[in-house]
Amino acid sequence: MASKQKKPLVSILTATYDRAQLLGELKASLDAQDFRDFQWVVVDDGSSDHTEELLESWRESVPYGFSPLRTENGGKHRALNRGMDLVEGEWTFIVDSDDILPPGALRILAGAIAETTGVQSCGGVVGLKGDGEGRPLGGRFPPAVAFSDSIALRYRYGLKADKAEVFKTSVLRAFPFPDFEGEKFINEGVVWNRIARAGWTLHLLDEVIYTARYLAQGLSARSLELRIANPKGTALFYKEKLALDLPFSALAREAVNAGRFAFHAGRVFPALAEVGGMRKALAIGLLPLAFAAYVRDAAILACRGGKG
Repeated sequence: MASKQKKPLVSILTATYDRAQLLGELKASLDAQDFRDFQWVVVDDGSSDHTEELLESWRESVPYGFSPLRTENGGKHRALNRGMDLVEGEWTFIVDSDDILPPGALRILAGAIAETTGVQSCGGVVGLKGDGEGRPLGGRFPPAVAFSDSIALRYRYGLKADKAEVFKTSVLRAFPFPDFEGEKFINEGVVWNRIARAGWTLHLLDEVIYTARYLAQGLSARSLELRIANPKGTALFYKEKLALDLPFSALAREAVNAGRFAFHAGRVFPALAEVGGMRKALAIGLLPLAFAAYVRDAAILACRGGKG
């Protein structure tokens, strides 16, 4: 009987929409890796350019596992959920289609994964994102801290910039991205926070394993518009943030944000009614600041030619 094929250590998971002109750069960075025990899953989220044809042209030539999939356009979070069905690796590394991996990144990652052996609470590895010159974005990890979680990194250690999270596939499958009908965006922090609240820690890898290239029309640049246009997902994000054990200053900031986007959604009190206990009182008490932030957003959108 034929032996069962060994699963790759890592699956790179990429959701893409109309990025055919950039996907080749990501592919080239994967081709150049000196660690080959990986699979690349690419989900074409209903692109209108030649992404589908490009992916098909690569199917037989890539020197590693390659699993392209085309879906109807539904947003990055739905594409990632669909892509998880094709993931074969023990660990999953979400890499955006407009970004690349620096040379040696997967070899460095594999070494960090090996260091998690026997740590039962470890659900992932988190490395640094860097700019085009390899400089870390948003600071390095605290010294002498080997394991932490997404919530502590942001609120205890003050790290603000995005990091390069790589999760055990079994953990990421247990926390799919929430899906609201008619909405095409939800902040990935919903899932990262849920993983942390479930008790899963991350092994801190204080090296750049991801090169981020923030585009003018990318999701990061359109964060305000996307949060306004997807009110249910945004409300869930801030509602769950208000349930975290945060310092008061951070809790107040998130309470203002909860009210701010409730104003944008036109349902302030129904949204805040879903917040529990004293944190609801805090959010209501901070509604004047939330309204000021809402007015500021409207002015920003007006300057951009958007609609508040």
